[in-house]
Amino acid sequence: MMSSKRITGYYHQVVLSRFRNVNQRRYSLMSNNLVKNICGAKNLTQTYRSTSIAERDIRNISIATRLLAQTKVMKGEGDHGLNLNYEDILKAQKDDKILIVDVREDEEIKETGKLPGSIHIPMGEAVNAITNLPEKEFFDRYQKPKPTKDTKLIFSCRSGKRSATVQEEMLKQGYEKSYNYTGGWLDWESKQAPTA
Repeated sequence: MMSSKRITGYYHQVVLSRFRNVNQRRYSLMSNNLVKNICGAKNLTQTYRSTSIAERDIRNISIATRLLAQTKVMKGEGDHGLNLNYEDILKAQKDDKILIVDVREDEEIKETGKLPGSIHIPMGEAVNAITNLPEKEFFDRYQKPKPTKDTKLIFSCRSGKRSATVQEEMLKQGYEKSYNYTGGWLDWESKQAPTA
């Protein structure tokens, strides 16, 4: 059976790890209050009761944080306002001046195929390929002109997480028109499913 101190430490770590990048002070105070509630328990029954309350609070905070993040994405405020959705991808696929890059791994592409209208560069190679390959070599590999810092780039992966990482790196490299398809392949595939 876990001691009160071990339970306290565990929940303190969970709360802090969940909110490391989100409004640190506010959630730090909340986690300290959760820890105080658990530590202030007089007996084992109170400890378990406090632990249940802490678990509920952690779930509620987690849900609220996810909803806040989704709201920011819908308003175009998350990731520098450079998030795109399915409709944006449909428009981008018709524009030859936009480069869509599917950054999933080779195995994933073999299984599903790449996002239509995109080129495939695995996540680990994307930043280097775009920034360092000579123009001719880039064209030979991907049959598309090498993007400049003025080119609109859209990154996509399975669910939008890996592509957000590549997008962030490209923004740091000065490619200010780097966008992320937040839904990724899962969103694309769900919207392409045949209707019965």
